[in-house]
Order: sequence, then structure tokens, then C-alpha cells
Amino acid sequence: MSATESGAEAYTATLKELVTFMHPTQRLDLKAVALTHVLSLTGSEDGKKAILTLDDVLIALFNLTHDDNHTVAKDAVLSLINLSAEEVGAVKVFETAKSLTPAFPLVSEAIKQITEEKSKLADPWSMVLSNLTRSEKLVEDIIIELELNNKTLPNLLKAFTKLDYNKEKAKLHYLAPIFCNLTQSGRGRELACNAKYDFLEKILPFASYEDSIVRRGGTIGILKNICFDPMYHSIILNEKDDILHAILYPLCGPEEFTDEENEKLPIELQYLPETKTREEDPDLRKMLLESLLQLCATKRFREVLRSKGVYEILREYHKWEAKFGKDKECLLACENVVDILIKKEEEIGLDNYKEVEVPEDVADKFIKEDSEYLQNVL
Repeated sequence: MSATESGAEAYTATLKELVTFMHPTQRLDLKAVALTHVLSLTGSEDGKKAILTLDDVLIALFNLTHDDNHTVAKDAVLSLINLSAEEVGAVKVFETAKSLTPAFPLVSEAIKQITEEKSKLADPWSMVLSNLTRSEKLVEDIIIELELNNKTLPNLLKAFTKLDYNKEKAKLHYLAPIFCNLTQSGRGRELACNAKYDFLEKILPFASYEDSIVRRGGTIGILKNICFDPMYHSIILNEKDDILHAILYPLCGPEEFTDEENEKLPIELQYLPETKTREEDPDLRKMLLESLLQLCATKRFREVLRSKGVYEILREYHKWEAKFGKDKECLLACENVVDILIKKEEEIGLDNYKEVEVPEDVADKFIKEDSEYLQNVL
């Protein structure tokens, strides 16, 4: 028996005793104390492992999310957040809720609380749903539930885009990673790009939202996921330039361009002020650069990117990253895009990079070269 297994088993007897005090009709003081103990156990790996082996404890937590006492209900939801933080826990929580008779409506309860303007538990429930949707095993089933009501996605989108939506001051930042997680799936990307929702148009401003890295990062993640699907490149690189602007703007600084270079850029990126700063988080900068790399897949869109001044923006970005950002992976990601854009199509000699099958030994060579670059750069 491993130390982790023995640690988890040590909690089992305690949990079996605590669950007897977690019935909805139990005295409030007993419920509250028992739930406080369970919540504290969800903060440790051994505690989580023990709870996830006891369906009775999970069922008690589901029931207490509806408790009349706000503190009890909140602690129950906070416990579900911790239990679903890793995929194995998320799957167990989801499947246990689904297996009950009647099933506990985990997803619909989360949506109800998130979209209820006066909900005091909107933020904790959004974190539960964010954890659940992160699992590729669950995301398809969750999308099916979302689509049962054609008002669900518009309501979630409204809650996300209206900053003062929740009257109890819930921020709802975690809707961004929820949407990002949904776009892992082909159906999720299809919904995000469906013109009837205006989904992309409504979320774009949040790719540069300074007040929350969670909201900003989730939005950038959505754009990255969609860029990885060539089916939507024509939507991303449309005549309005709004999506390209959202991708490029965080990478732009205050540098001045020549008039000729400025004419290439999307109108919103021309003559930026001296106070313009770049995205501060290197992981998000890398995601934006990886998005641009995916858009370089075909000749048609490589030419669009060149015509929009993407090379010129990345030329200045690279100088800044080398001097100030100093993130090796971002430098490599930038150079990967620039290496394509500076080549003439005659040099590239193919239409679609994604259709090229790279032999395993060549792929290994590229990986080795990238690793050596990251060791030696800067």
C-alpha cells in the first residue's frame, strides 16, 4: 500500500461519520461543521481521493448546494470546485451526478446560477463548469446539454459580455475558460463561429481585457482553438479585420511605422499611442503567436497576412521580446511565423503545410533543433 493510499483510507472512516450530519434536514450547526471539515479535506490530495471513493459524500454535497443557508450552499459548491480540479475528479463528479435517480442536474444547475442575475453563487458555479468542460471526455456531453435549450448559449454570452450583469457583484471571468474549453470540440468551434450568435464579434474585446488574466486568457484560448481548425480561417481573416486585430493588438507596442507600412495594417493598429504596451503574460503571447502560425497553413492566407502587415508587427515585436520580454519560447514562436512570412511563395513551393506528412526522423530533428534553440537563445 502506498503512502497516498493509506492517507486516503485514513480519511474514509471520518468521512463516513461526517456524511451522517450532511443531510439537508439536519440541524444547521451540525451541517455547517461537517461541511467545513469536508471542504478542508478537498484541499489535500488524500482527502480528495477519499471523498471520490464515497458516492454518499458526493451526493450530500450535491444536495447541500441547494441549502437555504448561503454559507452551507457556498461551501458545498467550493468543495465541488476542488474535487473537479483534475480530470479524474471531474469525470467522477459528473458521472456520479448523472447516475443518480433522478439525476442531479449538475450542468443545468451551473448554467442556472451563472445566468441568474441575482445569484450569489454564480462565480463558484462558473468555476465548477470550467473544471468540467476542461475534460475532453466530458466536453461533448456538456455541449449536448447546452444545446437542449437554444437560449442557453445566448444567455451565457450575455452574462459574459455585460460586465455589470450580476447584481451581487460576481465577476463571471471564468466564463471565458468555459467557452475556451468548449472550443476544444469540433461542435464547440462550430457554435462559436455560427453567425446567428455573433459569438466571436462579442468576445473579441476581451482578448485585451486588462482587469482579468482569466477572462483575457480564456478569450485568447478561444481564438487559438479556432485558428487550429483550417475550416474557419476564412472567417478569421475576413474583410473586417476585427479578429486579426484582436490577435495582433496584444502583440503591438508603441513603435512607429513608415506611412507605407501603416497603410498595410488593420485601421485600428495604425498610429498606436506612445503609451501602448504589450501583453504582459508570456503564455498568452505564445498562444497568440501560435494562432498566427496556424493561419499560415495555406498560400491564400499567408498572402493575406503579408498584405496586412503582420511581418512588420512581428519584426518590432521580436526586437521587444529579445530586449524586454526575454521569453525563449515566445521568441521561437515568433521566428516560426516570420520564417514563413518572409519567404516568397515560390520558395515555399506548396499550398498547404497541414497536408505535408513529415517523416518521424525529420520531426524528431525539428524537435531537437527547437530544444537546442531554447537552450542557447538569450
